[in-house]
Amino acid sequence: MKQKYTLFVVWLCACFWGLCPQMVCAKSKNSIPDSLQVLHFQVGDVEFNMQRVEGGVFVMGGTREQHRERIASDLPAHTVSLDAYYIATTEVTQALWQAVMKGWYVSDEWNTPSQPITDVNWFDCQEFIRRLDSITGMPFRLPTEAEWEFAARGGNKSKGYRFAGSDRVEDVGWSLSNAGFRKHSVGEKKPNELGLYDMTGNVSEWCSDWYGMYYLGTEKNPKGAQEGELKIVRGGSFDNCKENSHLSRREYYAPLQSMNYCGLRLALSLPNEPTLQQIEEEKDVVKKLKIKNLRVKFRLVPGDTAYYISEAPVNYRIWQKVNEQSAEEGWSQVVVDKTDGEWNEFLERCRKWSGEGIDFATEDEVNQAVMMGLTSQPLLKAKKQKRWEKDTRSIQRHRRTASKAQKWADLVGVKIKTTEDPTLQLYTNQAKNPSPKWLVLR
Repeated sequence: MKQKYTLFVVWLCACFWGLCPQMVCAKSKNSIPDSLQVLHFQVGDVEFNMQRVEGGVFVMGGTREQHRERIASDLPAHTVSLDAYYIATTEVTQALWQAVMKGWYVSDEWNTPSQPITDVNWFDCQEFIRRLDSITGMPFRLPTEAEWEFAARGGNKSKGYRFAGSDRVEDVGWSLSNAGFRKHSVGEKKPNELGLYDMTGNVSEWCSDWYGMYYLGTEKNPKGAQEGELKIVRGGSFDNCKENSHLSRREYYAPLQSMNYCGLRLALSLPNEPTLQQIEEEKDVVKKLKIKNLRVKFRLVPGDTAYYISEAPVNYRIWQKVNEQSAEEGWSQVVVDKTDGEWNEFLERCRKWSGEGIDFATEDEVNQAVMMGLTSQPLLKAKKQKRWEKDTRSIQRHRRTASKAQKWADLVGVKIKTTEDPTLQLYTNQAKNPSPKWLVLR
């Protein structure tokens, strides 16, 4: 009797295991068996799933079923080949964001935990991923634009729908026609062929790519333009009409911009990539580089392309040392308002004295370092920049007092003077660059 009971338990367990979806917990520490189709993760009390997308070849962009009219940014349609990867079945929710970020406040008029997080810029997404990596030990990232579109189309199971799982947007997504001007909880509509929810509508989703034009030909695992000023956003939203929610539609925004209709969806590569933590362990987190007689501290900024950035922008101390000038007061003040020629000469001297390929950091590199808390002084915030420009335009137009304009002009190192007429004129000499400069080692 006892033996029969034991055999029955074994049989029951085998049946249960065969019926259960294959899952992996967050403690797997960067180990993914190739056989798993669904990865299960848990952060605190919040769970989320990653769906395996088998590699394949597809035509990306404005294909026939996607277009009712020609849209230049979606063209030309071109062939793309992708390796296998994982993508989240839903958008990142407010609950998951708070579980990872632990109190990081996000201004959001909706606070339902099951709704997707919004009002986050591209750099906010990178910081979220960095923290999630440290918790799970897995190399999460934003999907590339090609990965996003392939998954939204249904991958190798695609039935050629215009939207993610249907030709009727109302079946699978929230758009301007049915959303009521607000976002909704994830997973309320039908999934697409791969079991992915809200790839059409609800909220738009940041991708990893810089925006760039498409070209004819076949691409293998494309990652977008090498550089740029705008990041790709995909999927449409509750703020888009259904005609603008088709799967090939591309949107693009500045990486510092945040919108109440834009969030993110996670991706995961195979084979396993090193985590940010592992990158930090393999490289020196801090480098002290001798330039002339000064030691300048550089900190590692981990990511897809790790680099080292100076902890503070160029001040008059290093400027005077490198240029062999006599010491003056105000050594700690940041150097601004130098011509391109002066900056280039300074850079060549830095390379000469250090023996390293030093360069100036791009704005995106600086802001990424700022978001990770690795630099002591951030760039002028975009909102302040816009406000300063608005104030100065208003002064020039209406001839108001210089006090407001001067407040913002001081932040970027430009000068304001009063002419005889007395129109206020703002000097933004294009030969001068009023922005601080950070040094970088790539």
